[in-house]
Amino acid sequence: MKMISFASGSVIVLIMISLAAAGCTTQSPGSTPVTPAPTTLPVVTPGGSTCGFTTCHGLDPACGTNAPQACTMMYQLGDKCRQYARCDSSGGACTLVTDPKFSSCKACVEQCAIQAGSNGQAAFECEATC
Repeated sequence: MKMISFASGSVIVLIMISLAAAGCTTQSPGSTPVTPAPTTLPVVTPGGSTCGFTTCHGLDPACGTNAPQACTMMYQLGDKCRQYARCDSSGGACTLVTDPKFSSCKACVEQCAIQAGSNGQAAFECEATC
C-alpha cells in the first residue's frame, strides 16, 4: 500500500514540475516576446587589461579597460541597439565602434520613449519595431 501512495505522490510531483516548467516557457496571449540583449565578450589586450563595455544596458554604450565581469540579465530600453556596437582594442586603445544601424536604432528607440511617456510597456512594444 505504501508503494502505491509513493508512486502516486511521485507522479503528482512530476506533473506539478512539468506544469511549472510549461508555464515558464510559454507566453500568455497578447504578450510581447522579449529578445535578450546581445552580449559582447570583453577583448583581452596583450597587456593583460580587458577591453569591453563599461555600461551594461541602454543607449549609451561606453568602452574601457574596466569592463564589469558580469551584468544583470534585466532587459532595458535600448538594449536592442547594442547589437550594432562593440569595443575594439586593435589600435592600442579601447574604443567604441558602432555600425551605421546603431544611430538609426538609437533615434528610433528615443522617439519610442518620447511617444510612450510613462507607459513602459508601450515603449518596449514600439522598440520592437525599430
